[in-house]
Amino acid sequence: MSKTAPEWRQMGNVFFKQRYYSKALDCYTESVLMASRTSSMEDLSLAYANRSAAMFYLNEFKICLQDIEMALDHGYPNDMLYKLYQRKGLCLMSLDLVQDAVLALQDAMDAIKEHSALSQQKRSCLEKELQKHLQSCKQRNLVGSDKENSMKNKDQFVESELIANASQGVCLKYDETKGRHLVAKSDISAGSVVIQELPYASVLLPDHNQSHCHFCHRRLVAPIPCAKCVWALYCSKPCLQSAREEHHLIECPHRKLLLQLGTFAWLSLRLLLHAKKEKTDSETMMCELKEPSELRVAGCEPDGSYKAGYNAVCSLMPHTSNHTQQELDSYQQKAECLARCFGHHLLSQDVKSSKEMLAQDINSKLSNLAVDSQTDSHTDNAKAIDSVYSKVAACDETTQDSAIDSVNSKCDATCDEATQDSATDITVDSQKESFSDLNKAFDSVDRQISIRSLNEATHIDKDTDHSTLAAESQNENQANSDKAFDSIDQKNSKTSKLIDTFILHMKQMKCNAHAITAVEPVQQDNNVSCDNSRGRLSEMVMTTEQVRLATAVYPTASLMNHSCVPNVIASFHGRRLLVRAIRTIKAGEEILHCYGPHAKHMDTAARRQALQEQYFFTCNCTACESNTDDSTSDEACDWSKAYRCPSCEGAIEVLGIGHQKCGKCGEDINDQVLKQQEVKATRLFSQALEFLHGSDFEGCISALRPCYEIRTKVLYKYHKDMAETQDCMARCYASLGKFSEAGDHLASSVVIIEKIFGEESIEVAHELHKLAQIYFNGKEVEKARDVIDKALGLFTLHYGSTHELVEELSQMKHYLMEL
Repeated sequence: MSKTAPEWRQMGNVFFKQRYYSKALDCYTESVLMASRTSSMEDLSLAYANRSAAMFYLNEFKICLQDIEMALDHGYPNDMLYKLYQRKGLCLMSLDLVQDAVLALQDAMDAIKEHSALSQQKRSCLEKELQKHLQSCKQRNLVGSDKENSMKNKDQFVESELIANASQGVCLKYDETKGRHLVAKSDISAGSVVIQELPYASVLLPDHNQSHCHFCHRRLVAPIPCAKCVWALYCSKPCLQSAREEHHLIECPHRKLLLQLGTFAWLSLRLLLHAKKEKTDSETMMCELKEPSELRVAGCEPDGSYKAGYNAVCSLMPHTSNHTQQELDSYQQKAECLARCFGHHLLSQDVKSSKEMLAQDINSKLSNLAVDSQTDSHTDNAKAIDSVYSKVAACDETTQDSAIDSVNSKCDATCDEATQDSATDITVDSQKESFSDLNKAFDSVDRQISIRSLNEATHIDKDTDHSTLAAESQNENQANSDKAFDSIDQKNSKTSKLIDTFILHMKQMKCNAHAITAVEPVQQDNNVSCDNSRGRLSEMVMTTEQVRLATAVYPTASLMNHSCVPNVIASFHGRRLLVRAIRTIKAGEEILHCYGPHAKHMDTAARRQALQEQYFFTCNCTACESNTDDSTSDEACDWSKAYRCPSCEGAIEVLGIGHQKCGKCGEDINDQVLKQQEVKATRLFSQALEFLHGSDFEGCISALRPCYEIRTKVLYKYHKDMAETQDCMARCYASLGKFSEAGDHLASSVVIIEKIFGEESIEVAHELHKLAQIYFNGKEVEKARDVIDKALGLFTLHYGSTHELVEELSQMKHYLMEL
């Protein structure tokens, strides 16, 4: 039986008293989620308040302030308000927001006087403590905002007047060979921001629904759930509010359906929801599908500017002829389902936001009219759905639209049963019948509405004198009937256009959707308290990897062409895309981005095949045209997954055919023996991780040594598992305070990461950051300075000079300079 919100909170209190603040945080978060499900305002306010305390002791002051505000918003008890205001004041002091801190501390003083039932002695002690903090505020200089402003001025990005989200040093060109592409108007220096863009629409991938914000896609620390559905989690109140305004109010009842339709279908819906908000007129929105004028570049406005709006989205290439018939059938099925479920939102005229709130109320009031999802009869489903329409037939138009929302939410059950709550993309073969069934239910509803409309159009009151009004009524009936049919035809035409629009966008996604990525830790050691010094040292060398978090559409970034040797590199701050020059780009030179296959990682044939299959073009970049690959070279192999030739020590790709020859030296190799040894090493590594999670660092090292010996003999020197082993060894030695040994292992890991991801990659920057911390704590000053300089260069290149890691490394460097 699952725990209640108070039970989770009490469990968190136990961990909190033991100073296991991370574990307490997890329990308080569960309490927040459970209280949201049960709509208990008091439990929710207490859960937020307790979580704010955990965040305070974890030094997450901004998040602490956020939870304090949520606790206040949900009616935190008056007699305990002084606790929140005092904590708020201390957070603001820690953030150098002294004036705001003074106001919060004064609120705490007032709360003690007005609401607290404290004893006189306790009251007196608290007031003295608050006065002490107030006096401290008066003695401090207000430097926080000045410092922040000075930092913001370091990274200047001046947007182009003609190309939204691009710098003023960029222009848009077109020719028959390259199509649309971006070119430097003037010299662009290395590290300069070329594009800074928020997505037109994005969707978080299902694997990260519980770990990342559903709006900005940053990792969740103290999630805030949607009060209605709870499944949607956000990192802050602004993200929650923004998501509700952009799409979540409409999507909220349909989560399971959207998961089953898949990411591309969901993203297509969000494109149109954004377009609806952008254009306000459904007719104008649909008209954007017209072919652009020959006098301007596709996606540009009549004045020649590129606004990166819905017009630009529609100009992205769909490559219709390159999709399989199975894919096209799948798009058709999903588009019909989306149009039936969300068409009334997308095709209706704009209404006030209060309609959305009314829809929520109607949905709850009509919950007893839910369709029986267990029945196999589509007729029964249609009757049940139609009964809801009948209940609200006499209501006004807004209420009827809201009732339709309710009906559509009930239809989710039809898909739920057929797919057994699968969260993966559906295929035509396995799900076609399910969507056909759902569409039949919608067809029945449409027929009932059409019949009702015709009946109302031709209705004559039974008390009317037919003998005197026969001719007039016949003419009127005919006119009303014609109008009704015209209205139905018009609606069907719009729905057909909407279906075509959904299909267009799903076809565009295959080539034009961007993956939002982040560098995240591979392993988390949740058994170590934040007060445990060994735990903090262990975290210095946490293994990281680049993870795909979400799928998005960036209209401006989509203008860049591909090169296997690019001159720009992309990074993400949440969902914000930053494209920076990695070398000087001369005036007139094209701005080129790598779509994935890179010359450092793949040979020409493999790159061209991958690009043809995914993006439908043959790459003719300088690297592919020169074709300098050496099939006997280690560089021609994916050495991140390669084995080691026992004779020449070169990289070989095991094909699983028993015996094969090394492409470099011709040595005959038994690949089954190599695979058996790899399995043995993997088993030892798993044992090492068990020791590590139990904070038995000596035991972990004992298991890692034979694992490393086997991997050294079997795996190529740049195999990713070699880096993983070295990283784990470094983590253990750092936890034991043996920084010299930790540095040696981590330095070896850096070399491998450079080979796998490239010397200028963000993955290398994070490895160097860890190595800098090791050298810093080991007091190896010269090594630390060199590594810090390299890490600073890479982080500045990817994130700019104002990023928190740049600040941290700059402070470390300043400290070392004084030694």
